[in-house]
Amino acid sequence: MTKAILKLFASLALAAALVTAGYGLLFTIFMLYDDEGYVLISLKHFGEGGALYDQVYSQYGPLFYLGYDTLRRILGFEWNSTAGRLITLVNWTGTAVCCAWVVYRARGLWLAALFALADVFLFLWIMIHEPMHPGGTLAFLVALGAWVGYEALRAGRPAAFAITVGMIGTALLCIKVNVGIFFLTAGALRLLMGISGRIGRTCLGVLMAGSILMPAALMTKLLGESWVIRFALVTALSIASVVTATPVASTQPVISWRAIMIGVGTALALLAAISLAMIIRGTAWAELLEGMLLGPFRHPLVYSFALRWRPGTEFVASGALLLLLALRRRPGDLRLLKTVAWVRLLALALFQLTLLPWLETSQAAIALCFGVPLAGLFALPLGKPDEYGRSWTAAQPWLALLLVFQALHAYPIAGSQLNWGTFLWVPLMVLGGFEALDFLLTGKTPQRRRVVRASALGALAGLAVFMIARLGQIATVQWRGSEPLGLKGAERLRLPSDLAAALRTLTTNIQAHGEMLFSLPGTFSFNLWSGVPPPTLADVTHWFSLLSAEQQRSIIDRLEASPRSLFLVQHNILHAIIAENFRATGPVMDYLRTHYHRAFAIEGYSLWVRNGREVAPLSTGKIEPGDEKDGRPWRLDLTLAACPAEIASIELWEVVDSRWLAARLVPDNAKVEITPIGLDCRPLASARPTGWPFRIKQVSLVTCCFMPNRPLPSGQNLLAVLLDPTGRRVGEARVLPANAFSLPPAVVPPASLK
Repeated sequence: MTKAILKLFASLALAAALVTAGYGLLFTIFMLYDDEGYVLISLKHFGEGGALYDQVYSQYGPLFYLGYDTLRRILGFEWNSTAGRLITLVNWTGTAVCCAWVVYRARGLWLAALFALADVFLFLWIMIHEPMHPGGTLAFLVALGAWVGYEALRAGRPAAFAITVGMIGTALLCIKVNVGIFFLTAGALRLLMGISGRIGRTCLGVLMAGSILMPAALMTKLLGESWVIRFALVTALSIASVVTATPVASTQPVISWRAIMIGVGTALALLAAISLAMIIRGTAWAELLEGMLLGPFRHPLVYSFALRWRPGTEFVASGALLLLLALRRRPGDLRLLKTVAWVRLLALALFQLTLLPWLETSQAAIALCFGVPLAGLFALPLGKPDEYGRSWTAAQPWLALLLVFQALHAYPIAGSQLNWGTFLWVPLMVLGGFEALDFLLTGKTPQRRRVVRASALGALAGLAVFMIARLGQIATVQWRGSEPLGLKGAERLRLPSDLAAALRTLTTNIQAHGEMLFSLPGTFSFNLWSGVPPPTLADVTHWFSLLSAEQQRSIIDRLEASPRSLFLVQHNILHAIIAENFRATGPVMDYLRTHYHRAFAIEGYSLWVRNGREVAPLSTGKIEPGDEKDGRPWRLDLTLAACPAEIASIELWEVVDSRWLAARLVPDNAKVEITPIGLDCRPLASARPTGWPFRIKQVSLVTCCFMPNRPLPSGQNLLAVLLDPTGRRVGEARVLPANAFSLPPAVVPPASLK
């Protein structure tokens, strides 16, 4: 009992450490491409009654919206940055726990399970870049299907396994159609491999052939590109390897046709229920078919992101298949089986090198390029069928089937999808590695077996501790080097000072000057933070390539009717898109170029207003260097909104390369003048000198003349922090270079947004 309690506490401590590190990482980053904002605002619009696909744009299936809207109604939260990141943390942790539990249930090795928990969690670190992205939910459902499916196989309950495949596969299908097809195909293969007889073998043969051809069929539209050809070839060879290695029923069926029909019926019933719910929520049949099935299959032509294949991938895939075919001809050949075992251990050892911080490589890329091609060798039963339970019910063949199909998730965009599609390599690797170790130790003395196994488990435990420490160190550094963002729904976020100040400045100006906000690419977190709505409910990051001409005309109509509409550009992401040979073109782009001009730019963003309109750039400042020789003071001009608190001092902080106090403006070294201005930047009264402390009762230009005690850094690196008499922060202004401010329409070139 004491040993069991210690194991429980150690497991909980490990999980708590991972969750703490994950929280620290998730809440100290904001990705500029803002897929997070796109997903959150679509969930928000759907929850407010917008019809999915008809009105609310989405590239994802209806269950994602139905499920999370139901959760929101039950728990009573709002869709914002905090809620999305907490849900992501739950999915991230749940995925790792499911994988660890499969390892524990299959081998009974507690330390190996803890290693799998830590390694899968680290493997999915990409979750911090994609808060609330459906990929996190998909990963959790795949891991849940792997665990529950294995439990059904282990218990000898084929009907339960078929129901699991039907339910999880349909749920995935109704979130992202290709991922659902991959899961259902893997499940169907596993089911048909348990059926004997002519009809069963015929069906299995047809499905096997179709599965091997699936990659090429999926990638037809981009097969002219070399990276796609390699992708299709490697995954086809990998699928063939796993199919070759997986045990198949011969004379005694393990699965009945009745069990398969139960699974099919479950899938169809769930699909019908989800479709009916969407129709009731206002989505038309045609739009449901387009949004859920037809549209996603056209996305490869809209945007793709090439995978960099590592050298030797095809040779590894071909070699694994040839070795398995040789074993098919000579089953039980001891030398070939030992070769498989050593390959497994070598692969496990080499893969752990990806954890070393000084090796700049991607775990997910290595898993796809080498783990997936070796999946068949890890699925092959090495011992006698009755040694570790019946081979057909083992966890490894099921995990391997799921892995080789889910790896296709990385097509056509090999970004975070790499991690979501290949994380099952970790539990498969751990299970296959320990089976190989036991196989090679067969015939050795019990003492030697215990020593070797203990050494292997100890090494994995050490790696788990190393991974936790690494994650914790990164999270601690990021947490300490950042400050609270302080925006609505994002109060828990902590970001670097320069970025946090820029996001707050933009949000302040959007709230003060806008009644409608559109962005390029779609950065909808600003709509959520500011409360300023977008023109329509058709909101997506790459709207210029994904929205129809009719949808773009609707956006133009709404913008045209809103003289106080604003336009936000994220130039860093726009330039990255252009580097990938994409261009933002179309009716909306033409309209924006001719009807808007830039008000000011900050940290890679620029805020644009309608032609003929000027706005006061709130929470920004300019600095003009002085000259100590002729006694000319430095001049700091701050454009500030009303501030009810007294301002007793102003601190100038360097916030770009490092954070340090550059100067402090107080009565002894600075004189202040205040000029009341309107939101259109026009003066409302003459400048008047004021003493310290002072209040800002309306939008004003605050001019400070001072002599610093030491040279100041570049003006564009400074943040002016306003402090009250107690030293409490009551306001701020980001100091910007002179060329960051308004460009009249006449000097904006037609291609300025390109």
